[in-house]
Amino acid sequence: MEQKNLFKIAKKIVKKETLRKIKKIKNAEEQKEDLTHSINSSLKQKLHDLEMRIKKLENQGKDVFFAKNKFLLVPSKIKHFQVEFDQKEFDKLVKLINDVEKEVENV
Repeated sequence: MEQKNLFKIAKKIVKKETLRKIKKIKNAEEQKEDLTHSINSSLKQKLHDLEMRIKKLENQGKDVFFAKNKFLLVPSKIKHFQVEFDQKEFDKLVKLINDVEKEVENV
């Protein structure tokens, strides 16, 4: 995976200050490693936030059936994306996460 493609993906999900720090790294291999780690961390954080929102709604007695079912697909999509860090897989993952967020908002 090229750094250019990783940066393209990272821009959509990683904090700007983190990206600036990664860009300053001279060693290409270390930069690639930090990029993949930052992307993974951001995805895990997003996953955790969604899970907490769904649980909160569930505890309030709201019907979160559709949000929960779509949410269950996210971890496997993340793992699939992490295999190659492919742009198309990332786009599918973002679309799924957005769908889950819309379901949570509509509850």
